[in-house]
Amino acid sequence: MATALQRNPGSSSGDGRIQISLFSLITCLLVIAFSISLIGLVFQFIAVHRIDNQSNDHINNTGAAALIRGGASAELESAKTNKKATIAYTVTITGCSEKHNSVKEATSLITQGAAVLQHSIHLAHSSSNYDYQMYAFVHPAATSCSVNALQRLGYQVLIRNTPLDTSDIATKFLRENIDKASCCGAKEFLKLYAYTLKEPVAVILDLDSLVLRPMDALFDVMLMEEKEYGGGDEMRKKKLLNQLPIHRNTRDDHDGVTATLYNKRIDTFYTKDYNMINPGGEKYAGVQGGFLMLRPDEDTFAEYIDLVLQGNYIEGRGWGGKYGYFFGGAQVQGLCSYYFGEIHPDKGVELNRCRINQMADAPRFDMNMKEERYRDARGKCRDGRKECEDCRETELKDILSVHFTLCGKPWQCVGFKDPDSLCSKLHSEWFRIRRSLEESTRDDNTDGNESQLLPRPKKLGGAGSYRPEIYHGYCTGVGERSYIPLTI
Repeated sequence: MATALQRNPGSSSGDGRIQISLFSLITCLLVIAFSISLIGLVFQFIAVHRIDNQSNDHINNTGAAALIRGGASAELESAKTNKKATIAYTVTITGCSEKHNSVKEATSLITQGAAVLQHSIHLAHSSSNYDYQMYAFVHPAATSCSVNALQRLGYQVLIRNTPLDTSDIATKFLRENIDKASCCGAKEFLKLYAYTLKEPVAVILDLDSLVLRPMDALFDVMLMEEKEYGGGDEMRKKKLLNQLPIHRNTRDDHDGVTATLYNKRIDTFYTKDYNMINPGGEKYAGVQGGFLMLRPDEDTFAEYIDLVLQGNYIEGRGWGGKYGYFFGGAQVQGLCSYYFGEIHPDKGVELNRCRINQMADAPRFDMNMKEERYRDARGKCRDGRKECEDCRETELKDILSVHFTLCGKPWQCVGFKDPDSLCSKLHSEWFRIRRSLEESTRDDNTDGNESQLLPRPKKLGGAGSYRPEIYHGYCTGVGERSYIPLTI
């Protein structure tokens, strides 16, 4: 007989089992949901971490690539973005020398000097705390042979007329003779346009110049009064002044007392050309026109023009009857000598010409001078001091800038007899920097400043075999016709 199962109404065992099963199911579902959420968070963390690593890898790889391309460390890259100020460098083109050169020949000559000068400045400022900008003041008569070449080299070209009308000069002698003196006549006053620039410091150079080292100490001193450039530190000022390459024992104030630099604002640094004066005239020697470091100022520019128009240039004696009676003295060299020697002796400081604007000039008068009146000057220092440095013996490492005057122009392929002479070494530096220019390309310059990038020359290297230790393959012999020109 089959037994039938009967539910005991008083028993709860069946309901309990059902309740336990539902509780377990809900618990399991919660655990699974929590586990899924946890796994999701873990995967999200891993994904974010991987993205972060990839991002860092991208940054590191980008930095490494920049390091390889530019060859610069992170510190140098940082320094580029922390430059103190921009320094203006100016050159002046007054004509194309139509009597001696065709426009094409003049363009080539201008290119040689302008290209190598700019690249020398570019190299010097690669280790400087200051940025730079190249300017060229070009007279309308010189546009055909200069503007295109200079613009391609990154110069900001400013077309300017002579800053005064010579017919307005008050005195007859200067009015009638100012254009007859020196190479350029009144056009040379184009150099004064440097005073109209917006940069805090401007450096006037000639195309036959070269910058070998940063001149930050000079910039620092000129800007030390300016709060925006970190000025106002008197201890630092004294330290800097003691380190400057100053021409000693020749700067006197109006009272004949040696001028102190510690309590005055310096507006100009310059060098003098003692080769242009006779014995006894050292106090009135001309300011060398191939180098002037100045503080731009429109009022100073106007003052210079007024001085020229006043015409206080006395025949046979010079500006103020004292300054500038030598070749070119009626223009910038004599005018600036008059300005800093007579009008504003407190505004300028003469630098050591063996360190700045080095020309390798002889320090003493010739022992064989024939004039009897100069007998006592034979063998004495041209600058009037008892002892004087011989610039021809200055170490190359101590020279900041060069002016190729007495040594001849590099593109003339001068045949130096002594390969160890300073002139030989200075010419070798010019050709070394020219080769550096030819080896540089736009890709090598990663500072992002398009105005400073130098175009790649059309030809690299030189085939000249004459004295390669000096001319680096760019001269086939002696003389300008032996020079292998740089073409941009």
